Amino acid sequence: MGLFTTDKDFFGLDIGNSAVRLVQLKKGGSRPSLVAYGKANIPVGIAQSDSKIDLQNLAQIIKELTIKTRVSTKNVVVALPGSAVFTAVVKLPYMTQSELAKAIQYQAEQNIPLKLKDVKIDWQVIKQDPATKEMAVMIIAAPSGKVERMLTIMDFAGLEVESLETSPIAMARSLISATDPLVMILDIGATSTEMAIVENGVISHTRSLPAAGQAFTRAISQNLGLDPEQADQFKMRFGLSQDKLEGQVYKTIKPILNNIVDEIERSIAFYAEQFGGNVSKIVLSGGSARLPEMISYLKSELKIEVQLGNPWAFVSYPANFTEQLQSNSFDFGVAVGLAMRDN
Repeated sequence: MGLFTTDKDFFGLDIGNSAVRLVQLKKGGSRPSLVAYGKANIPVGIAQSDSKIDLQNLAQIIKELTIKTRVSTKNVVVALPGSAVFTAVVKLPYMTQSELAKAIQYQAEQNIPLKLKDVKIDWQVIKQDPATKEMAVMIIAAPSGKVERMLTIMDFAGLEVESLETSPIAMARSLISATDPLVMILDIGATSTEMAIVENGVISHTRSLPAAGQAFTRAISQNLGLDPEQADQFKMRFGLSQDKLEGQVYKTIKPILNNIVDEIERSIAFYAEQFGGNVSKIVLSGGSARLPEMISYLKSELKIEVQLGNPWAFVSYPANFTEQLQSNSFDFGVAVGLAMRDN
């Protein structure tokens, strides 16, 4: 699912809140081969800024990263974060493609909280029920301003946008096998936590929360009287360990995590009610996935299997890259998924 499509060579680009990441793959064989990848940190706040100077500075960082990593093309597939788009799942009777296109317009008007002239819309049939002759369709609406802003950044960077996708769709491609029955991706990033329920490789539910890594850091800073840099170090060092630092970091983070757990449970229950079936496991991604005891905490609270996602699992690369790539596996789910996109 993309807002534009491409049949050219391209690389995937993920613009996060604290870094930009790119991956280029070469298709062929049983799995794509790694051509280039890299990461560059960006100043705090620049990813959300609409200032022309900030957009140009961000574009310059991206341009320098493409040079450093020696990507072989100017064509790029780039992600819009899940928090920047609106999604809705609607149930419709079986219909032709032309009928569906008209129905989507009507359903978008009813379910998207923006005027249709202000958004770009895409959709995908995610489930069909032969018994009831109904199908579930996910509608995605990206605000035109967000799309134009991304196109402007890419233009400043000298890149040609071949496709736009949402980050949850890209992560589903890199982290989940098409044979996995029913899985939730939980991506705990810097400023937002993204949830996506994926069934047989198809996303059927998404949710975005503002609670994430920076909220953990702020709470630690305020509760323990630390500056933000120290608070971030404490977060990454002690995480959810109850026997470290008398569990002070754990006690500080827990209320925020409880909100995330509550939303996970609501999403799982909603899916079961709407579509049937139970989520069999959670695949964890994002910078906060690496916090000590995060997996054991989620397993204990949710009573479900939790595992770390590995976006490089479906990619071929030299053996001597293994350690380096695995150390970055938390951060590259979106970029790898973008690069894996079918032409």
